[in-house]
Amino acid sequence: MRLLGEWSIKNHVTVNLIMVFIIVAGMLTVLKMRREIFPQFALDMIVVSVDYPGSSPEEVEEGICIKVEEQIEGIEGIDRIISTAREGNGEVLVELESGTDVPKVLDEIKAEVDRIDTFPIEAEEPLVLEIIERDPTIYIAAYGDVSERHLRQAAEKIRDDLLDARIVSQMESKTERGFLSTLKFKQPEVITQIELMGVRDYEIAVEVSEDNLRRYGLTFDQVVSAVRAGSIDLPGGRIKTDQGEILVRSKGQLYVGNEFENIPLITLADGTVVRLGQVASIIDGFKDDDIKARFNGKPAAVVRISRTSEQDIIEISDIARNYVAAHDYKMNTDIDLAIWGDLSILVRDRIDLMLRNGVQGITLVFIALALFLNFRLAFWVAIGIPISFMAAFLVLNAFGQTVNMISLFAFIMTLGILVDDAIIVGENIYTHYNRGKSPPTAVVDGLKEVGGPVIMAVSTTVVAFLPLMFIAGIMGKFIAVMPMAVIIILIVSLGEALIILPTHLHHALLQSEKKGTKDNSWLERLRKRVEGLLQYTINRIYTTAIHYVVKNRYFTFSIGIGVLIISLGIVAGGYVPFVFFPKGESDWLIAEIDYPLGTPISLTEKTIQHLENKAFELNTAFPDFAEENGDLVQNTFALVGLIPRRDWKPPEIGSHVGEVWVELVSSGQRPAVSTNDILSRWRSLVGELPGVDRLAFLTLEGGPAGNAIEIQLSGKDFDQLSLAADELKKEIETYPGTYDISDDFKPGKQEKKLRVKPGARSIGVTMRGLARQVRQAFYGEEVLRIQRGRDDVKVMVRYADQQRSSLSGFDEMRIRTGDGREIPIEEVADITHGRAYSIIHRVDRKRTVTVISDIDENTANANQIVADLKSDFLPRLVERYPGVSFDLEGQAKRTGESIDSMKSGYLLAMMGIFLLLASQFRSYTQPVIIMTAIPFGLIGAIFGHLVMGKEFTIVSLFGIVALSGIVVNDSLILIDFINRAVRSGIDIETAVVQSGRARFRPVLLTSITTIAGLLPILLERSFQAQFLIPMAISICFGLLAATVLTLLYVPALYLIVRDVRNAVVSRFRRAEIAPHQSAAESQMAVDSDPVIEERK
Repeated sequence: MRLLGEWSIKNHVTVNLIMVFIIVAGMLTVLKMRREIFPQFALDMIVVSVDYPGSSPEEVEEGICIKVEEQIEGIEGIDRIISTAREGNGEVLVELESGTDVPKVLDEIKAEVDRIDTFPIEAEEPLVLEIIERDPTIYIAAYGDVSERHLRQAAEKIRDDLLDARIVSQMESKTERGFLSTLKFKQPEVITQIELMGVRDYEIAVEVSEDNLRRYGLTFDQVVSAVRAGSIDLPGGRIKTDQGEILVRSKGQLYVGNEFENIPLITLADGTVVRLGQVASIIDGFKDDDIKARFNGKPAAVVRISRTSEQDIIEISDIARNYVAAHDYKMNTDIDLAIWGDLSILVRDRIDLMLRNGVQGITLVFIALALFLNFRLAFWVAIGIPISFMAAFLVLNAFGQTVNMISLFAFIMTLGILVDDAIIVGENIYTHYNRGKSPPTAVVDGLKEVGGPVIMAVSTTVVAFLPLMFIAGIMGKFIAVMPMAVIIILIVSLGEALIILPTHLHHALLQSEKKGTKDNSWLERLRKRVEGLLQYTINRIYTTAIHYVVKNRYFTFSIGIGVLIISLGIVAGGYVPFVFFPKGESDWLIAEIDYPLGTPISLTEKTIQHLENKAFELNTAFPDFAEENGDLVQNTFALVGLIPRRDWKPPEIGSHVGEVWVELVSSGQRPAVSTNDILSRWRSLVGELPGVDRLAFLTLEGGPAGNAIEIQLSGKDFDQLSLAADELKKEIETYPGTYDISDDFKPGKQEKKLRVKPGARSIGVTMRGLARQVRQAFYGEEVLRIQRGRDDVKVMVRYADQQRSSLSGFDEMRIRTGDGREIPIEEVADITHGRAYSIIHRVDRKRTVTVISDIDENTANANQIVADLKSDFLPRLVERYPGVSFDLEGQAKRTGESIDSMKSGYLLAMMGIFLLLASQFRSYTQPVIIMTAIPFGLIGAIFGHLVMGKEFTIVSLFGIVALSGIVVNDSLILIDFINRAVRSGIDIETAVVQSGRARFRPVLLTSITTIAGLLPILLERSFQAQFLIPMAISICFGLLAATVLTLLYVPALYLIVRDVRNAVVSRFRRAEIAPHQSAAESQMAVDSDPVIEERK
């Protein structure tokens, strides 16, 4: 340390240039970093999706899902395989083990799926993708009372314009000039991620009636062949001539519906050519899907804009907003444009919130430093904050991290922690200077004295944060940037305290000598008053207290143990309940509706309109807010026929489902109206809906919470699973505060099952021929795929709509044989009626039914309910239904993943801290004394949650883990000073008292600065920061308790350990002396015994 101090003093130019470089480079970096709400991360999940048009869930399960499962099960690194079979699509979700090389496994899965050659012929090409958590950035709604085609065309124009829109480069910008124009966040050159929502894909349908097939003696195969033959582009090769090569191509591709009408179909006996338009209706329209969208009660088409991992969410949003502002008037007069679901507003608000709290924290930290330290010392100690922050931004950017709520919270959390080492170093240097030493000597000696303990203190804090970098599951990925940022900041702050700070303090001391010591400024007078108060506290209060503790150390120890037991009892008794990730405020509400499968879209649409109308009634349901602020509901967006993928679960598709999104006024503008109140009022306004299988009201909050209660039942028999699920739902209903209880199993559509009659084979009707003709008639056969602009358009041949929309169309169908006969379908096929499955879920090759429930967190606790079900009801349930097993999903699973990995990581961190301390003190007992601060920091964290009225969350536990490294620092420095005093020959009790008095100021100051940095977050009332407050509570209150422990309890424990050691040593010494004393006494007894004397 001496050499480091001397180098820092001699090379002050180099040191200052390093400081300037870090600050400037960091500022340029942070101004160009991408911004988002939460970190975007990979989920270690891969999905295999295969479309099998027209198939039932059972056919998809057998033909797609099982084959994929069997093919990929042997790939190394797979943790779990989840399959979903629904009408027309099979999806296999592969969850990978933590730490698996995702690209490698992705390539292996693609290779294995490509090897499957037994997929049904009608199945389309498999799509294998890695799932990445990526929220849409912004939506643009085109809405109005116009046709579906006009809406789609408007949406396509928006899509095409945005895909072609590039941001004007800074060189081309006429509004921004000079250096300031370069200080902009990173901008994407072009938007690349755009999808259309709420609209059907284009399709050209060639619809032939059964009457026309009979009239012209046609079959579907003939129509299909004619269409394929009449619309084709085919390269014909090349002609090589002396003058050069000439390409030959056949160009006959048709692109528009009416062009197909002229395709020749057959030639009659009289030479008349019958064309396709005479036999079939050619409809250039949309796919035969049930999907509709509405915006603010009107038909709509929505453009969904997302970003890549390299693009900034705010810049993407600005492009879209500027486009709408510039083009709204250019659209059809009956079509309006509106912005919807703009996440950049949340990003701006939350980043501004964190920056505001950060500025407040820095101000409080500097005020604390200025009041307790010399102003110059306070200034140079505070300079470590921007240096550490800018260096951290440099490193985070190099690792691809972004500016988000989690990373910014890491900076706020370290505001007070990172100056601890600088406080200790600076305060000790000034102490040496006040003893009369010259500035160079004071700097070198002061750094030498505390340099080692400071390095050890920072090392223990870094080790304590390491477990947070290796938390398993989605929660671990969600907060991974936080420990990374903290560790980088702490390491840089250590370097600043040991290299940069000594140079500046040396300069400050020299200036003090030149100008003299007189300073009558108001700040100096205030500091002297604070100093006087501090000295009074040390001399009158703390000295009296520590003398009492030293004399009554065993009583003090007993009180501490008692308080710890009481604290643990408070947690065990449920006075501070545990919630994995509490529900926060949201600017979006969602209602999902689910009718029985096969419900007409007209009924679902009517219900969606009812939900929309009741949503707008919320504007009058809160009259006080409406009177002062206007409408509470800004916009509504509804989808009929689709509930998109959410929380990494597959989407729901069909005429029986729909959802309504409600955009509210920002939560920051309605502090008196909570999201839960609005949601409850909306639910009561909607009322009971007859015939509904599921009606759920949700909020869109972000974060990795999952369903509050989610229990998965597995087995082979769906009947058993259904009965077990019904019992489980009834049991969950008995718990107060549970609502929206449902499962994902429901009866499917009615179906007709066909099998060829035995006698039909003799007339040339095969099972394959029967199945193919039925499929051609009712689903249709894909004849062509046409690339029309950006759209991939299918050309389908099938029955006319009137045959496909009534049972009579099926009854009148004729099966055609190879020799031209037309036979009614009931004569060649046995027809049975039944009901298909709606959807089939599988986990690790077993069918599953999942029961989910939401809860009112003011009434119920999901953790307690799940624990109760797991301990009692669920074991009895699986006993009643042999072959059924259960697994916990949702919040329970994510809690288990996070806590299990945190336990092992925390244990290793404690071992690492013990190793560092034992190496520093060359003792087994003193590290134990120092680490007793950890459980007593837990006391403060528990009482803090109790006082603040907050539940314990997973974020609270992260705070306790981080606290473990922070609280040992002051104890470490205090024990080091006691050891120095004892080695200098001072009586141990006197050494304890003197060291406590000497370290009172830095111990108090390091705690005050840490708490001051987090105080703005701790007192934040904004809804947007509520999920971070529990971590601030753990650190602030835990550190507060640990400070008292360090100043009083550690000295007592130090003396107790000394007493125990002395007692053990004395006992061993007596044990060693006792045999020698016994032998001597025995010899004396022999010599004095008269009988023995006589024998001699």
